[in-house]
Amino acid sequence: MSPLRSFAWLIVCAIFFGTSPALAQTLPPVAACGLPAEAEGENSIKASVTYTLTADCEQTGEIAIANAPAGDPKFEVTINGGGHMITGGTFVFFEGRFSILNLNNVTIDGGDIERTEVISVGTLNVTDVTFTRANSGSMLASGQVNLNNVLLAYNFSTTNNLGGNGTAVHAGPNTTHAWNNVVLRNNIGNGGAISLLAGATLTTTGCLTLSGNAPYDVYAPAGTTWTDSSTGPCSGTIGNGDSSAIPAPALMACGFPEAGNLDVSATYTLSADCELTGGTYYISEDVSIRVIGKAHTLRSSRGSYHFRTAATSSLRLENVGLEGIRFFNWGQLAAERIKAVNTVNSFLLNMGEARFSNSLFLENRATSAGQRSVALAYNAYQNGYTSFTDVTFRGNTGGLGVLATFGAVIDLNGCVYFEDNSPVDTYIYPGRGGVVNDNRDPDCDSPIVDPLVPPPARRRSGSSSAARESAICNPHCALPPVPVFEECDLKLGAIGLICRPRRQPPVAAVWRIRSNPEGETLPAVGSFLLSVNQPQVEAAAEGLVACSADGRLAIYTGLSDELRRVFENSPQYDEELRVPRRYIVFSKGPEPKEGKVHNIVLDNALDGRVFGIVDTYGGPPAPECVKAPPAPPAPVPTPTPVYAAPVQPQAPQPDGSIIHVVREGDTLSAIAVAYRVRQLDIIVNNQLEHMGRWIYPGQELLIRAADG
Repeated sequence: MSPLRSFAWLIVCAIFFGTSPALAQTLPPVAACGLPAEAEGENSIKASVTYTLTADCEQTGEIAIANAPAGDPKFEVTINGGGHMITGGTFVFFEGRFSILNLNNVTIDGGDIERTEVISVGTLNVTDVTFTRANSGSMLASGQVNLNNVLLAYNFSTTNNLGGNGTAVHAGPNTTHAWNNVVLRNNIGNGGAISLLAGATLTTTGCLTLSGNAPYDVYAPAGTTWTDSSTGPCSGTIGNGDSSAIPAPALMACGFPEAGNLDVSATYTLSADCELTGGTYYISEDVSIRVIGKAHTLRSSRGSYHFRTAATSSLRLENVGLEGIRFFNWGQLAAERIKAVNTVNSFLLNMGEARFSNSLFLENRATSAGQRSVALAYNAYQNGYTSFTDVTFRGNTGGLGVLATFGAVIDLNGCVYFEDNSPVDTYIYPGRGGVVNDNRDPDCDSPIVDPLVPPPARRRSGSSSAARESAICNPHCALPPVPVFEECDLKLGAIGLICRPRRQPPVAAVWRIRSNPEGETLPAVGSFLLSVNQPQVEAAAEGLVACSADGRLAIYTGLSDELRRVFENSPQYDEELRVPRRYIVFSKGPEPKEGKVHNIVLDNALDGRVFGIVDTYGGPPAPECVKAPPAPPAPVPTPTPVYAAPVQPQAPQPDGSIIHVVREGDTLSAIAVAYRVRQLDIIVNNQLEHMGRWIYPGQELLIRAADG
């Protein structure tokens, strides 16, 4: 609430919510449509009354319902809309703590840019009513709220704080809410369509439809209660004569749906380029959408966000061009081999988790000083984690820079290049605690020129026996060492490629890759390492599944202590690590020149989502994968050596000479040591042949000549 609105509310409280018996039982004047044009201050409603609309109303003032004097019955105000509409940005119901407001058969429309609210401190009963296009919440409720056959659609908020005003209903502390037959549709921002504050309770019965709300349908943290006894989605009419049904978007000729709410998990494969001329795609909670582009492009000239994802949804883009497309992500966004071009004022606003690999961001631009040309990571929802692996940013201009973080984490991994961008590559909002982790590999492949990979041409029948065998291969046969590029969706740094074809049970193959002369990394110029299938993974329980022949690729289940420590130190994984799941880890490395091991962690299945990508140092990837060196040949037994007794020096002769009589085991060197003379002197004095190589027992050797 603005300071001016807060001040007005204090005035209303001071004037109307007291219990002075002097309050007169008067009514404000009624406009031509049947509703008071303004009812505040001394002109507030101080009696029980019913208003019946005879036409649509543009409400230009506030309507306040006072508290009845002490001991009097509560003031009960009823508005029967007769199917009409009330519009106007200043329209606000201030309802006293001990009053009752009944709204029936009316549409309350905030007009997108205005603030239209019902502030209920007392009891609010709503039947057959539509609330739409209110800014910052259509109902700020601090009392008892009962909704029956109500539609809340396209309400929104321009602020981003978890636990802030719910866009449709903001349930104050210790309030009580009872819903019967309610539809919440496309309410965007803040804590969710309805945000429960401490002690608030919500009970839902009858039909209930939740569709296209982001980041949450119902934000109900610890200390609040949501009891859902609803029977399923609503049908027929809802609210003030609106349709409760939300039709699934029809497919366009290119294979992609028209704009609308995506409420069912699906995979869309493009057959041609798509022009997105409609509105926004809303991906609802718990929905997973996969787009296989086959090198085709989604393009649009619209300036607003084209995709909005709920907090528990996921969107995966593979091998697709994106021209002028913008994303507002609260969920999980993953993109592999995309080319994003010509986006104005941020390709991505990320408040969830977004990961990009093998991608190119080309000539995107910001037209205002506070925008970013490519992406902003924002931590309003305690997340905003964004990762770029093997990505090139080229020719992106304007605003604060290419990438910006507002208290969130951006990771740069593998081969990340910034070329000809302005004004800066990365920008960290000061004082917000954001960080850019630069883990780039200094020795990597060339910048990405074009990541889009067209599908391979079909082989003619009879081209080869291997092709024919692959075509008829059943789902349980081994994966042939001939990858289809569009199925190789994960890179292990710059040295490995994981191919995950769509098969049941899931399979995955790993290739060793290297650069070809054109600078691209393709398995065609690499070598096949190994493949595994889902039954092998499940049979491994927790531990090693497979190793490559050279011991530098390991596939195992469960997190190593090192990986678990890395994830535990990352805030975005705190909650996920508490959920029991099977982790499948692909580890490749270390490369001799970098000592780095590239790890990709999958969630539950070989065709599952990527839980995390981590580079570690050291190696090998798994100790079990290192083959033991061949055992040395058995040593040849040698006899225990027998050492001769040391040479005993002999006493000098009477003339001072020393004669040594050779004994068994004596050697010339040992004799020289015993007498502390040079071995050569003994050889010369005794004119020994062959440098004294042979001596024999009993031989007399002159060690020192006689004196004189």
